[in-house]
Amino acid sequence: LTDSAFLDKFHEFGFRPDVPDDAPMNKCNFVVFGDPAFSTAYGYGPHLISPFADDDLLEEQQAWNCAMSKVRIEVEHGFGVVVNLWPFLNNFRKMQVLSSPVGRYYRIGVLLMNAANCVCPNQIAQRFNCMPPTLEDYFH
Repeated sequence: LTDSAFLDKFHEFGFRPDVPDDAPMNKCNFVVFGDPAFSTAYGYGPHLISPFADDDLLEEQQAWNCAMSKVRIEVEHGFGVVVNLWPFLNNFRKMQVLSSPVGRYYRIGVLLMNAANCVCPNQIAQRFNCMPPTLEDYFH
């Protein structure tokens, strides 16, 4: 996350267009939703959120956690698609940090998965009704 400078870019561009200046912050920003470990590692901010963690949650907070958990599970399916298409990426004996370029292998796997998704939309694209671009547009 740090190497990609994603958060810096998100702070610059992560705002909803056509929202009045006096709108509440939660209506102005796009956000990244992470699991509780995500918030521990990166904290919270106008663009970073995670589930409510108190033991005594309000009913609305519990409902929100449940709804967001379902969406996060769909995103987790994306990781599953990558390793199902490229089982090599799930072989812990061959994927050893500092012994092999694990990050590079995984990025190539995601690139190829996205290309395959452009040709034949996967369950995630279908679930969210968010069809991928054409293969030509993706690699342009």
